[in-house]
This record gives sequence, C-alpha cells and structure tokens, in this order.
Amino acid sequence: MDALIKTRFGTREPPTSAPEVQPSVLIVPMLAYDARGYRLGYGGGYYDRTLEALQDASVRTIGLAYAFQKVALLPRERHDEPLDAVVTELGVEWFPRTLEHL
Repeated sequence: MDALIKTRFGTREPPTSAPEVQPSVLIVPMLAYDARGYRLGYGGGYYDRTLEALQDASVRTIGLAYAFQKVALLPRERHDEPLDAVVTELGVEWFPRTLEHL
C-alpha cells in the first residue's frame, strides 16, 4: 500500500503515480430507496456514472440509510442502477439483481 499525500485542503489521497484500482464494494448514501433496490440520490449522478465507468458486475453496491427512508416505489430512468443491499438501523436488506434494469 502506497503512502497517502496531504493535499492543499488537508485531506490525504494517493499520489498521481499510484496505480488505478477497482473497488469491490461501493458504499453510497441516499435520500430514499424502494423495495426494488433503487435509490434516490442527491442529484449529481455520481453513483450511476461510477458504476457505468466500472462496468463490472462483481462490484457490490451497498446503500446506507435509515429505515424510514424506504418508500414503496421510486421513479427511475434507464441509466439508474439498483443496489445490492441497504444497511439501516434495523439490519440489512438484500435485493436480487435482475435483468429488469438493463
């Protein structure tokens, strides 16, 4: 593991010479999620663009939320990707990946 360098904002990050790595798990925040595993994010599209860029079905996606954030159904668009699971204060809810979202 390479040492992290301190940036001008006081955070630490890998040096530009570090090799690119692919995560095996993404942990994502959300405003809401539904029974199908779709999430409502904060509107930037970072989650969906990151998954599209990774293009690897083995990357597991886990949302962090409170149980009250679950709703019956969220609107979704073609580019929206479902989560594999959501962790709340009540436990873990797993969602089967289906071809429905393709």
